[in-house]
Amino acid sequence: MQVFGHRGAAGEAPENTIAGARHAISRGTRYVEIDLRLSADKQLVIVHDNSTERTCGIKRQITRTTAKQLAQLDARSFGPPWPRKAQCGIPTLKQYLHSTPELKRYQLEVKSDRSTDKDQVIAQLGTLFPDRVAAKKVVITSFDYELLAMLNERLPYLRFGAISYKTAALSTAKKLGCDYFCCYESIATEKFIRKLRQTDMHLSVWTVNNPESIKRLYALGVDSIITDYPSMAIPLVNSLMR
Repeated sequence: MQVFGHRGAAGEAPENTIAGARHAISRGTRYVEIDLRLSADKQLVIVHDNSTERTCGIKRQITRTTAKQLAQLDARSFGPPWPRKAQCGIPTLKQYLHSTPELKRYQLEVKSDRSTDKDQVIAQLGTLFPDRVAAKKVVITSFDYELLAMLNERLPYLRFGAISYKTAALSTAKKLGCDYFCCYESIATEKFIRKLRQTDMHLSVWTVNNPESIKRLYALGVDSIITDYPSMAIPLVNSLMR
């Protein structure tokens, strides 16, 4: 069972930052789940919210702030205490990828709302990942199934996955041809997992922060979990796999 660090290692270090990623890697993480949005200058940046207020303590809309301006912020306002400002700005996806060569797989969750320029998101993904070889480490995930359908049509070599809180979304994911199905922990029941096993989709469960939950999901054969605490989860999963 693979262990994805949620937003890098959100329970241990500043989320969606290069500093957080480097911390996660130092603890043995080789898989991460991070969030994508478009900046004002149409670059893909790593940030969960549509505003910088929660993580940076200053209210700026992502779509109205350039990537350079976002990089200069300090994303330590939310989460565990972190001593150093270095590498704690909001990075571009390109910078993040360059800074984390040890990682084997990235779940890149595209955040979407009414202001999202989906055409531009897909164009930027195509620029960063122009072919199957360039995209070998990534899977694009989203709650926005329209975006996933567009992605599959325009960049069919990219792996992609549906995210959902509901088991009913599995049928939609199958119709879309998803490679991953990412579900909330509460719906990852034995019955649902048996149903998903009738497909070829990778099952990834979030956000799994309890050791007993990790043991349960491992026993049920889940492909991967997404956790805020990879320092706890990785040794535990390694012990279960022995």
